Amino acid sequence: MVSLPPVNPQSPSHVDTDAVAEGVKKPSGPPEPVRLMVRCWAVMLIGELIHQILTVVFSFADPAPLREAAKEQAKASGDEVSDGLLNMGVYGAIVFMGLIQLAVLLLFVFALRAVKTQGSWAANARRLLQIFAAFFAIRMLTLFMMQPASTAIPVVFYGIDGVVQIILGVAGILGIVYSTDKASVDWVEPQAKKEP
Repeated sequence: MVSLPPVNPQSPSHVDTDAVAEGVKKPSGPPEPVRLMVRCWAVMLIGELIHQILTVVFSFADPAPLREAAKEQAKASGDEVSDGLLNMGVYGAIVFMGLIQLAVLLLFVFALRAVKTQGSWAANARRLLQIFAAFFAIRMLTLFMMQPASTAIPVVFYGIDGVVQIILGVAGILGIVYSTDKASVDWVEPQAKKEP
């Protein structure tokens, strides 16, 4: 009769399944499409911040178009406005415009944070970012039909602003592509929340 060797508890056929599960590292954080989506939209928001800063700087550098519009508005209403009051109104409008743009960008940052951390309004935040990414993509396409508004500012600065807008438009399109991936949808809208 043939005798078999004793059973080795350390052999691969006798390893406990819990020991194998402990050795396998589970991926931490969001899946890759979500990470790429968040990065693309972060680039989009940084690019939009740069664009808005350039817009405010351009407006301060050459406020003549705004000043002329304010003068025409004052003449249409029949009021006489002094140059000092006109300048204060123009520069106040530029600052107010910049603050509103900053507030909108801050909303987008909170939306991006909600998507990244699976916040309570992550699904709506994702839709908001998709809509504005599409807007930035359309705005990128219209750049090729625009002309500089002022001749006082060198054209190279408008070129730099155009490059920034193209980069943020492309980043927005890529963010939309990654946001429609199944892993991204599952990350933002988990199955537990989808079922009633």
